[in-house]
Amino acid sequence: MVIAVSVAVPVAFGDDLPIEVGPASPAMPATRGSAVQLTETLPPPPPTTAAPFPAKLRDDQLEVPADSGTGRRVVYSMGIQRVWMIEEDGSIYNTHRVSGRLDSPGYGTYKVWSRSTFTCSIVHPDVCMRYMVRFAKKSNGNNIGFHSIPYRDGKPLQEDYQLGTPLSGGCVRQVLEDAILMWDWAQLGTVVVVIP
Repeated sequence: MVIAVSVAVPVAFGDDLPIEVGPASPAMPATRGSAVQLTETLPPPPPTTAAPFPAKLRDDQLEVPADSGTGRRVVYSMGIQRVWMIEEDGSIYNTHRVSGRLDSPGYGTYKVWSRSTFTCSIVHPDVCMRYMVRFAKKSNGNNIGFHSIPYRDGKPLQEDYQLGTPLSGGCVRQVLEDAILMWDWAQLGTVVVVIP
């Protein structure tokens, strides 16, 4: 005999979601995040001692990539691991190096759907990050967003100088100052265009 039990589980951001528990339960997509900060944010992590950045990008790599949409948007190039924050008139508000993946998310247009000033990984709860701006989901239901370089046990998972290299497990990592800029600029509904 198979028995399915329905349990209301409090989520870190204040929502109560009914979750079916038992062998007959269908897989549910991960649901995390809130547009409203409900818990106190931890203080910023200590600054890291960074080595010099890699060789400077060519000027043509700093320009807004062709075929990356129009209007106010974030453009994320997985190939060169860089983002551009572009205003409605086409001017660049900011561009900076990031560390994401080369295979996720898929190329296309997304929108920011959730933000949290502090959160931890669903898969590795001991890995936490600040200024999460979620815009996509992986095929397994885990969230993908822009955020600061994560910390595990008080240590960063990578150094600032390594940005520009695809080292992330899924999200798009940024130096803390750029994560704060993205947080302030990319509100709910902001368009995110992911390109090669």
